[in-house]
Amino acid sequence: MAEELRTVMPLIGSSFEPGQAKNIVKNIKDRELADIAQAELFYFSGQAEACSQAVEAYLESRDDSLRLSACLLYTFSNLTLGNIAAAQRGREGIEQMMKKTSGEEIPDEFRAFSVFSAYLNSVLLHIQPKGLPPMEEYSRYLSPGLRLYAVYVLAHRVYLNGDYERALGMAQSALIFSPDSYPIAMIYLYCIVSMCQINLKQTEASKESFMTAWKMAKADGFLEPFIEHHGLFQGVLESCIRKSEPQLYKDLMNGVIAFSRGWMKIHNPVTQKKVTALLSPMEFSVAMLACRDWTNQEIADHLGLSANTVKHYVSAILEKLHVDKRDKLKEYVNQ
Repeated sequence: MAEELRTVMPLIGSSFEPGQAKNIVKNIKDRELADIAQAELFYFSGQAEACSQAVEAYLESRDDSLRLSACLLYTFSNLTLGNIAAAQRGREGIEQMMKKTSGEEIPDEFRAFSVFSAYLNSVLLHIQPKGLPPMEEYSRYLSPGLRLYAVYVLAHRVYLNGDYERALGMAQSALIFSPDSYPIAMIYLYCIVSMCQINLKQTEASKESFMTAWKMAKADGFLEPFIEHHGLFQGVLESCIRKSEPQLYKDLMNGVIAFSRGWMKIHNPVTQKKVTALLSPMEFSVAMLACRDWTNQEIADHLGLSANTVKHYVSAILEKLHVDKRDKLKEYVNQ
C-alpha cells in the first residue's frame, strides 16, 4: 500500500460545473492520478481505445488505488472494443484486489474503494455481487462524489431486481441532497431516474429526466452513459434525440452496437440468443417495450412513430429472432 492513499476514479469524484471536465484533469498536480483522470475523460467521451491504452501501464501498479481505477477502466473500455480477454483481465484484477482487503491492517478507505469497485464491476454488467460486504457499510469512507456515484450503483442494483419505485426514490433523493455539482455521478443518477420512470409508464417525466442528463453530459461530450444504458431507456433516447440530433444519435448507435456485443459476451458467453447481433438499436428498443406488454399504439406514441410502423418493427423482430409469438420476446431480450 502507498503511504498516502490516493482516491479511485478521481474524475468521477470531482466537483465541477458541466463543461469543465478537461480543466479538472489539467489541474490535477499528481501526474499519475491525472493519467487516470484523463483515461476517465477518454472513456466517458466515447474514446474507448485511448482509455484502454492510457490505463494499461497501471494494471500492475504498486499503488493499489491506481491499479483499481485502471482495472475498472480497462474492463469497460475493452468491452466497447470487443476485446473480451482484455476485459476479463480487468475484472480479474478487481477480484484480486478485493481479496487483498481481508488483511487486518488494510485502511478502511481502501476497503471502501475495493468494495465500490467490485460492486461497480458486477452491477453494471447485470451480474449480482456475490460474497461482497454491503457497500452501505463503507460508503462513509468515500468522498462525496464517489458516494453519490455509489448511490447510482446501489439504485441500479435495486432497478435490476425490478423494484423501480424504490430505485427511483434512491436516485431522486441523492440528487436532491447532493451539496455540490458532481456531473458524472449526477448524469448516471438521472439515467436511473429516467429508466425507472419509463418502467412506471411515466413517459413525459422519463423524457424530462433523460434530457436533464443529456444536456449536462453534452457540455463535456460525455456519450458513454447513454451507450451503457441504451436498452434500459426503452426508446426514450430515440424519442428525445434521434430526429433533433441525428449525427450525435448515429455516433451513439455505433457505440451501442459495439458495447452491447461485448457486454453480452461477458454476461452470457454461451448464449444462443445473440439478440444484440441480430437487432438494430431501434428494433431492440421496440422489443424492450413489447416484452413489457406495451401495445403498438403506446410504443408508437412514445417513439413518435405510427402504429403501423411499430407493427412492422415487431414483425421484423419476431422473424429475426425466429419467435412466433410476441409474449416469447421476454425469453430473448435481456432485462
